[in-house]
Amino acid sequence: MRGCLPRARIRPAAFALAALFSLGVPPAFAAPGDPPPPPAPATSPAFAAETVKAAYLVNFIRFTEWPSPPAPDAPFVIGIAGNRALEDELIRLADRQLVRGRRLRVVRVRSARDLEPLHLAFFDVAADAVPDMPSAREFLPLLHRRPVLTVSDSPAFLGHGGMVQFYREESALRFAIAPDRARAVGLVISSRLLALALIHREEPSEP
Repeated sequence: MRGCLPRARIRPAAFALAALFSLGVPPAFAAPGDPPPPPAPATSPAFAAETVKAAYLVNFIRFTEWPSPPAPDAPFVIGIAGNRALEDELIRLADRQLVRGRRLRVVRVRSARDLEPLHLAFFDVAADAVPDMPSAREFLPLLHRRPVLTVSDSPAFLGHGGMVQFYREESALRFAIAPDRARAVGLVISSRLLALALIHREEPSEP
């Protein structure tokens, strides 16, 4: 459903592969040296979408390179703003697997100081309605020029400068990526991940 995406040049991706990411089938990519991900437990429909989002976020880290990777014994840090169910799913994954030989650490984002250690930040669309919680649009300027992969399910996220935006296409959860924005802060997203995404490129400005 492209209506949720800002006006841009969007390249249709390899949807035969992207079908693996439908709501019933969490991602199962594996990078060299990674153990296979644990099987997902039975989950209620209310949590099914968060289970898939959690698997996506783990794979976004698996297929992104940072300009200054963590020290060998340091974890990848994922920040979650406004979605406790997703936070719980990620903690479950973090307790049971490594990503590229590193642990995952999940932190709750409630203010600017929580952004400091992050490699990936997810802003839930519902967080905009939480009292005293900054909106995704307010958080993004705080991450300007910092190598943090920003992700949200907000329909306007790419339009406000985010890097990855979830959207629904019929019963499937898909995602769009703005790779130029990631590259501008030193992040390199694998072509394997880009092949599963809608690609957002900025329209050239009018002279």
